[in-house]
Amino acid sequence: MALPPIAKATLQATLMSAGSNVVAQAITSYRDEKPFELDSQALFQFTTSALILSPLSFVWLEGLESRFPGFDKNDNEKATEKDRTNEKEPKLNVKNTVAKIIVDQVIGGAWNTVALIVTMGVLRGQDYEAIKGEIQHGFWPILIAGLKLWPFVSILNFTVVPADKRLLVGNLFGVVWGVYLSLMAA
Repeated sequence: MALPPIAKATLQATLMSAGSNVVAQAITSYRDEKPFELDSQALFQFTTSALILSPLSFVWLEGLESRFPGFDKNDNEKATEKDRTNEKEPKLNVKNTVAKIIVDQVIGGAWNTVALIVTMGVLRGQDYEAIKGEIQHGFWPILIAGLKLWPFVSILNFTVVPADKRLLVGNLFGVVWGVYLSLMAA
């Protein structure tokens, strides 16, 4: 039995998040010239965070594509079989793609940053005031750092990558991002 796309994407993201946290821990050990010791608590927190937030990212990406279709669809219902074999590839809808990138970076970026800070705070057992302080302290640095990576990923995803593979591509870049976040949290 095949996993539903959302479950498959969540599993991929969770495994990649775990891997990026282990890599970040190894980098920290090397940088600090200390023997590597796995911090299972940090690993659990980053992995659980991905398990919680990935389904929301999946739904977000589907919603963006639904609201701002990236490609103009051909009218295939009236086409004959001969016409269908001579069809051109769907044309990129530049207006929708630009709108999707902007909405993804502004709203999605802000929402994901807050969701990550809150999720990690809860997993660390922090109270409301501590989490609020983390949001006030960490929001802008994380968001600005993300703007150095994620717009590129969005452009790539929304122009070249098929819709059903976007979360996977995002997760691959997320390994780099996860290492960065893990190093920030260390």
